[in-house]
Amino acid sequence: MKIKEVSDNKFFWKHLKFYKSFLYHNIYFKPSKNIQNEDFLEILKSLNIKKRKERIKFIYETACFKIDKIAFSKNICSFKENKCFIQRKLDNNKCNGCCRKCLYQSNKGCTTANLACKLFNCSAVIDNFPEMQAINLNILKLLSFKNQIIVKSDFFATKEDVLKDLYSLSLIYSALRILKRQVQRIIILKLNKNLFK
Repeated sequence: MKIKEVSDNKFFWKHLKFYKSFLYHNIYFKPSKNIQNEDFLEILKSLNIKKRKERIKFIYETACFKIDKIAFSKNICSFKENKCFIQRKLDNNKCNGCCRKCLYQSNKGCTTANLACKLFNCSAVIDNFPEMQAINLNILKLLSFKNQIIVKSDFFATKEDVLKDLYSLSLIYSALRILKRQVQRIIILKLNKNLFK
């Protein structure tokens, strides 16, 4: 299927739910040469990935890359001496921003790629960088409703665990996996806190 229009084509966006369905499983999307919009080209590339797990992984990794590109180039949390803007403003002895509650933080930053964490930002960040919200990442529209919920709520997990949740066909199963990991994380953090008192 030849796509001639640019990414603001209302017809394309209106029919996106059909394009990502099994009805278009054997149809490949080819952009015309005049389309230069990178986001739109990534969406077409994703639609051309017909294996479900491969498409989900591509969407997830592309969204993570986009968020990282913004976050690292602009220091969105305004870190100074390991304290974000809010922690400095509150002067509350806490450090490492939201990541202080994560098991996967290191001196070099996050050791895994978790999209929910990348999309979770305080009001100060959202006000200054609206592009850091899920609603502004068009590629996430290619995910099912269940998977859109998961990428916004599967915090403090490894990329591999999040992808397993996304691959699952059951929201209940994924929710139970997420809940189990969160309980384990809280227990480990409390044990570590008690050990270092």
